[in-house]
Amino acid sequence: MGAPGLRGLCQTPGSPGGIAVNMSDTQWPRFMVFQQMEAGQAFVHQGTVHAPDIELALLNGRDVFVRRPNANAMFVVPADLILSKTEEEIKSGWEPGNPETGGEAQAYLVFGKLNHAMQSEQLGDVQAVSPQDAMKKALQKFTDRVVHMWWVFPAGAVLASGDKDLDSMFKPVLEHGFKNQANYPVITMMRQIKSKGKLED
Repeated sequence: MGAPGLRGLCQTPGSPGGIAVNMSDTQWPRFMVFQQMEAGQAFVHQGTVHAPDIELALLNGRDVFVRRPNANAMFVVPADLILSKTEEEIKSGWEPGNPETGGEAQAYLVFGKLNHAMQSEQLGDVQAVSPQDAMKKALQKFTDRVVHMWWVFPAGAVLASGDKDLDSMFKPVLEHGFKNQANYPVITMMRQIKSKGKLED
């Protein structure tokens, strides 16, 4: 995968795709989508999709957010598994309570919004026994970064594309003409009609 914390991911058995998700009666679960543009770069949050399971969430994320040929990898995680804290919450004295209650330590991915105008990007990962413990350790580990919004979530809840998926997942997107605005010259056509009363041949 070319990014820390995303190799050899574990999946929780007993649900579609091995990842447990919450399904309401009226709407599919929401998943966060993260994309790596080039090998070695940090993963960046792209947006959200709704899907009945995590495999379809990954495919939906590809269809919605991959618009350029330099997509190298992508992963999705159920949105309700992300613990989020703002810079204001941290400064106002947020305390993790008893963060070391939770069981065996596991890897948590840490994302942060470093600029109000940009999306959250991966800062790294920590080993923790609970989301609260992961947030505490992230705050201690990444003190050199000014973070406006913190996210932590278990790496084992992630479904990620792999190196073998590059051709099958991302190259077909290049052939999708519907993503090319040049195929929809509506504005140009309307301007011609407005100025000349007809379309040019």
